[in-house]
Amino acid sequence: MTLAIDMIGTSLGSGTRTYNLNFCNYLDKNVMKEKIYIFITKDYLKDVKISENSKIKFKVKSHIYTNVFFRIFWMQFLFPFELKKLKVTQLYSPMNMSPLILGILKIKLTLALHSNLPWVYFNMMPGNLIRNIITKYLMQFSIKLCDNLIVNSEFAKKEIIKILNLDPKKVFVIYLGIDKKFLFSDENKNLIPDFKYDNYIISVLSCVRYHNIINILKAFKLFKDKTKSKMKLIFIMQILDKDYFKEIEKFIINNDLKNEIIFFHNLNSIYLANLYKKASLYIFSSYCEVFGLTSLEAMSQGCPVLISNRSALPEINGKAAHYFNPDDYQEIYESILTIFENNDYKNKLISNGNTHLRKFDWSKTVRETLNIIYS
Repeated sequence: MTLAIDMIGTSLGSGTRTYNLNFCNYLDKNVMKEKIYIFITKDYLKDVKISENSKIKFKVKSHIYTNVFFRIFWMQFLFPFELKKLKVTQLYSPMNMSPLILGILKIKLTLALHSNLPWVYFNMMPGNLIRNIITKYLMQFSIKLCDNLIVNSEFAKKEIIKILNLDPKKVFVIYLGIDKKFLFSDENKNLIPDFKYDNYIISVLSCVRYHNIINILKAFKLFKDKTKSKMKLIFIMQILDKDYFKEIEKFIINNDLKNEIIFFHNLNSIYLANLYKKASLYIFSSYCEVFGLTSLEAMSQGCPVLISNRSALPEINGKAAHYFNPDDYQEIYESILTIFENNDYKNKLISNGNTHLRKFDWSKTVRETLNIIYS
């Protein structure tokens, strides 16, 4: 059996990119039965440790395929025949979708799904309507056609089985891991020049409507007004929805928060560990997550986590986070206040986080994935 892995993805920082890079970097630590071809774009190579394992062969593709339309065209019309030429018998795609003619070519498919968003909050997806419709149905057909489906949580499994009426026997849950740069960080390295690491709340997220950012701002405004705190709010943010970001900017201006909010856009991830480490708390108010890595990253740096009580977030964060209703900004404000007023509770969350993190290991993620592929 010859395996191929499709890791042709976006050049933007994203959960999928994080998954792909970690999967590559932990792959050669696992037992591989046969040769593996990894399809990857040039921009990924600077972050991938090139393996000396003779069984791993990188097939490097043009940066043009980081564009979603070029990527879909290549995936559906060119990629399948490249696989056939290489005599590939199995494809692993962690990209939410796959070529639709693999069955005709007798290539077995294991698919990883990292988002249920198109079926639960389609109207909140960033990007144009046509692209989103194409994406949704390519994902749906890929899920229906795959031999094995891997999801990131029990919540995601139950949700997608119900939505698409899938056979539960073909759906497997594998948790993600925590990048070692967060587990072995050095607070004296990778500091942002001229940034004051003091008195701030942090949120690491994409600018999309389902992340419910304006309610964080409403809660923060209430916190500032009632406590007269000098605390700042920092967003480490990718702008995927430009219209929503304009609404956020308008809210900030109208509520006299311009000097209280700091944005870092597309920040290099090497700076994240110290930003988490020095933060007073981490906050995340998403409606729709099948896993959620950033809260675990924050925990790894001893940062107390305040998080939405929706989707898979309670499952993934367990007793190591404080939960709130993301629709109720008054409750979000009260949650922030709880952390600042109850030091014992804050320390309990941090302590719980240190224990909780042991459940998440990229080596285990890769090993369990290969076991499913080879089964």
